[in-house]
Parts: sequence; C-alpha cells; structure tokens
Amino acid sequence: MKNTIIKYGLISGAIAGLCELGITLVLKSYGFEKAGFENSAVFGYALIILSMAVIFFGIKAYRDKENEGKITFGKGLLIGLGIAFISCVCYSLIWMIVYYNFMPNFMNDYATYCMEKMKASGANEAELLKNQTQLAEMQKIYATPLGVFGITLAEPLPIGIVVSLVSAFILKRK
Repeated sequence: MKNTIIKYGLISGAIAGLCELGITLVLKSYGFEKAGFENSAVFGYALIILSMAVIFFGIKAYRDKENEGKITFGKGLLIGLGIAFISCVCYSLIWMIVYYNFMPNFMNDYATYCMEKMKASGANEAELLKNQTQLAEMQKIYATPLGVFGITLAEPLPIGIVVSLVSAFILKRK
C-alpha cells in the first residue's frame, strides 16, 4: 500500500508541479497583467484537478494488482488521501521554487491587482479598507517560507480530499 501511495503521489505531484511551473513561466513571459490573475487561477485549478485524477488510478491499481480486486471504502480513502498529500507537498515545494526564483513580487503584485479590481468595481472605502487589511495579513503570512508552503498546500488539498472520497466510493468492491 505504501509503495502505491508513494508512486502515484509522486506522479500526481510531478504533473501538478511541472504544469504549475510551465504555466507560471508562460504567463510570466506573456505578462500576468495581460492574462489576468483569474485566468491563471482557472488554468492552475484545472491542472490540479487533472493531477488529482491520478488518485483514482492509484486506488484502482492497488485494488486490482495488490489486493485481489477488493478494496473497502476506508482503505481506498486512506490510499487516496496519502496520494493527495504527497501530491500537495510536491505542488507546494515546486511553487516555493517558482516563487523565490522567478516571482518574488507575486504577493505584492496580487495585492495591487486585487485592490485595483475592487476600486474599478466601485467598492466603498470601508470595503477597500477591509480588503487591504486582509491582503496585508496574507502578505505577512507569505513573508515566511512556512507561510508560503502552508498557503500553497491549502490550494490543492480540498480537491485531493474530494477526489479521494469520490474515487474510494466508486472503486470499493468486496
């Protein structure tokens, strides 16, 4: 079971991380201002979902090859969560490499973008101040490697949990 989790976790993490690196480098050369942060987020989450699809195949491989075609929901969920966790750690580590080497001003650029977007939408002063305070807190967290890692880990993890639940349910077989 452990080998399946590691193998498929690393495959999923490689897909997520390498796609993240590729998108970042393409958008950096194209210009985030032109592409927009929303578009990069859409691409990013689409690729996270793609990478998390590996969870299904990992659970299926364990069931069919190592467990004589049988798996309980609980064991399938455990395998899926293990794969998701490894994938998320890989994703976060690769983002840290991208962030510190290619985009050290990302959080400042993102905060500026968010504020400009709110102003353009006609937000009042109270809303702007509240958003500015939230962004300042996020920037403070992002100022440390542990903060960058934690926030980044929280992006794909919910998707990994959902995919693990659905895959374990679909693949359970007694």
